[in-house]
Amino acid sequence: MSHDPKSGTTDLMRWSFSIETGRAAKIWDHLDDLGADVLVRNGRDFLVLWDEPEGEFGDVIEALWAINGEPFEVIEEVFHRLELHTFHHIDDESASQAA
Repeated sequence: MSHDPKSGTTDLMRWSFSIETGRAAKIWDHLDDLGADVLVRNGRDFLVLWDEPEGEFGDVIEALWAINGEPFEVIEEVFHRLELHTFHHIDDESASQAA
């Protein structure tokens, strides 16, 4: 995880795309084998998350197009983490006993 907001590293990359060919299972399998987190809605709408991705992903997109049998538009979003927060519940009874 990058701690410098000006860092060139990517903390998360998200792809979204839709297919029409009925090959969602094969595409899902391929992305899963590569370590991506994949969500498919309605058997055609994909949301793919890559945590701390490294390397060039053009070859991955080309492979997906080959599996699909035709190209499709891929929207790619790249995120750099600027802050990370953890929230937890404090039991009121424990807090009042400590006071």
